[in-house]
Formats: sequence, C-alpha cells, structure tokens
Amino acid sequence: MSDTGIVMPLYKQDIGYLQAAISSVLAQSYEAFRFIIVIDGAPDMVGPALHAAGGDPRVQLITLPENKGVSNALNRGFDELLKDPAITYVTWVSSDNVYYPSFIERLRQELEQGSDSLGLVFSTFRQVDAGGNPLYDEQHQQALIRYQSQPHHELLNASIVGVSFMYKSQYARKIGGYRLQPVEDYDYWLRLTETCSMKFIPEILMDYRVNSAFSVSASLHSQEEHRRWRHTFQIAKYEARARRCIPLEMTILMPVTDMTQAEPLLDNLLEQHYSNCMIRLLDLTPEQGAAFFLSLMQDPRLIVTPRPHYSVKDALVQAIGETVTRFVVCFGVKPYTAVTDLLYLTDLLRPLQATPAFRLFQLMFRRSYYKPSLGS
Repeated sequence: MSDTGIVMPLYKQDIGYLQAAISSVLAQSYEAFRFIIVIDGAPDMVGPALHAAGGDPRVQLITLPENKGVSNALNRGFDELLKDPAITYVTWVSSDNVYYPSFIERLRQELEQGSDSLGLVFSTFRQVDAGGNPLYDEQHQQALIRYQSQPHHELLNASIVGVSFMYKSQYARKIGGYRLQPVEDYDYWLRLTETCSMKFIPEILMDYRVNSAFSVSASLHSQEEHRRWRHTFQIAKYEARARRCIPLEMTILMPVTDMTQAEPLLDNLLEQHYSNCMIRLLDLTPEQGAAFFLSLMQDPRLIVTPRPHYSVKDALVQAIGETVTRFVVCFGVKPYTAVTDLLYLTDLLRPLQATPAFRLFQLMFRRSYYKPSLGS
C-alpha cells in the first residue's frame, strides 16, 4: 500500500526537462508512492507527460481546463491525495528538476523515525544550469548548507527550507492549502511550522535547475514582477507575525526630500532580509508625493507621514519621539551594502538593550532631542 504522495504541477515545460523530472521520480528507491501530475490548462503537455510516465500505474494525470497557477494546481493534486487515509507523507516536485534515487526514501525515513511533533524535513540541493552542470563550487555549496542550517525561527526572515522537502499529511490537513502565489511554498512552511517542528538534512538529494525558461524565478526578472514577488513575500511574513502575536521590533525612519533619489534607496531597503519593522516615510517633498511609493512598491510595512515645511532634522526628531518600538533606525543617505545588514544590526543591539548604559542612552536621547515642530 502506498503511504507517500507526490504532486507535480505542470504548465509549459521543455520536453527534455519534463522527461528527466518524471523519470527521476519514477526511479526512486522507495517505490510505494502515488504520483499525481496536474496539467494546469496546458493540453499540449498531456502527451509528453503520458509518454514520460510510460504507463506506470503509480501515475495519475489530472487535467485542468484553465491555467490558474501553481497554488491552484497543487491544491487540486493534494485534495486528491489527502482523500486517501493511507497517505502519510507528502511532497511536491517541479517539472524541470531532477530528483536523486534516494530523495523520497531519505526524507520519508527522517519523518518516520522522528518524533510525533516532527512534521517537516528538508534537505540541501545542488544548483545546476540548463545543461545540468553544477553552477557553483564546493565552497558555495557549504555556504548554502550553512544558510539552511540557521535556527528554525529564522524562517520568519528567510525561506531556508528551499526546494527539497517532505511533510506529514496529518499536519497538512490542519492548515488548508497553498496560497499567496508566487511565494506559496514559503507561506505554507510558515503556517505548517506553527503546528509542528522541522528538521534540516545536510545532504544533496536533488538538482535544482536555476532560471529554466518556464520557471517561476525566470518570470521575476523584470523590476515590476520582482516587486510583486517581494510584496507577497512580505505579506507572508507580516501575517505570520500577526498569527504568532509577535510585536514590531523596529521602526525605520526614511526622510524623503527627492522622489527620484528616494526610489532606489527604498528599493534597497525593501530587499533587507530583516522584516519585523515598520517603515515610515517622512514626506518632506514640496509636492508631498511620497504616497506614490505605496502603489509603486506595495509593502504591508510601509506608511507615509506628511511633513511639509519640515527640515530633515526636525522631522526625524519628532518621529523618534513618537516611536514606541524597541529600536529605531534612520535611513536614506546611503544604501545598505548587503541584504543581511539589518539582521546583523538587530543581533548586535538585542544583548545591548538589557544593559543600564543602553537604557540611559535611550532616556537621555529622548529627553534631549525630542521637540515638537510647528505644524505637528
């Protein structure tokens, strides 16, 4: 009896990549699985998928009449799998990646042998080019392993799970399906790990084809699409913190005096991995146009405070006096050099906050420099 379920969403795909992906799933050392391929409004993919499946009885094709995206296709496949009470472990695979023979067996083994509370396991992976050649050397591979080995609470800052994973169906049934495309996986891991624990396996179990022609990552190359992805990514984090009742930790104050200079700086700020913050744009422009950024770069953390006729100093002093979060950062002169800069900054500040000197500094700063400005 099959106790493992696999879903592959399929829209447009290079036939060679599709053949390699399906073949790699069917060649798994652990054979007791059901494999559902959901063809998402792409009837021309039915023939290639059937050919690659080669009549294997473990394969089931579901064809959807209209393309509605990865989340919808995944939910349709998992709805079918989760009707089966024998399905205990589930995962999904992409139509352009290659899965090593031990992929299912190794992940399933960790879940089976782990504690009852263990609900998600994930491994590292190798990044390859269009021809299947490794993109990076061993040093880079070890850096990826360190990145994925971060403490699990760091999932709220970065998607450390990656693309090689398996989880228990008992926890999947509790949280509902995939949503928030194109960050459906990340949002799913956040919701799933609110009901169970997770574990990292530092072994390469698959090849991840970077930027293949029809991949999600390839569709995010334009600035507009990247900003849309970033917005949804931040919504997932924002909603997760709200569910967990985690208070805001930082206020970032950004004076806006020139719209053209502010745009690249704001883009740079929104790329930061650290996200437990409010970003307050202090609009000092004559035209009071900073609200334009709310539509250009949508982000649930962004607010605009009009401050006509204020100097930068007066606007910052007043805003600092109004701040109630643990930390406040003034930003807007130079961009950050790395996307982890704010993470490192908060890591340094947290232990210092408990010291008497830090508290005295905060008190003196607020009393000495806070002053209301005209027009407040």
